[in-house]
Amino acid sequence: MDKIIFNFDTLKWENITVEMVKTWEKAYPSLDVIDILLNKMPVWLDANPQKAHKKNFKRFIVGWLSRQQGRYDQFKTHRKED
Repeated sequence: MDKIIFNFDTLKWENITVEMVKTWEKAYPSLDVIDILLNKMPVWLDANPQKAHKKNFKRFIVGWLSRQQGRYDQFKTHRKED
């Protein structure tokens, strides 16, 4: 399996498979994984070039999704208390 790469010239991911996306969607059901991968992450990476050069983009993606899911879960918990 090839390493996940972010192409800074095209602002697109390379080597992300359909199976990876399905796994992430299952692990983070409250998130729109495709929107995050195609829209939010590329904009952030482009705007933060000093932080954007990662050695392990798969870890970066999973960390991002995990934090987003945690924020969603926390928001959902607070909404139930209201």
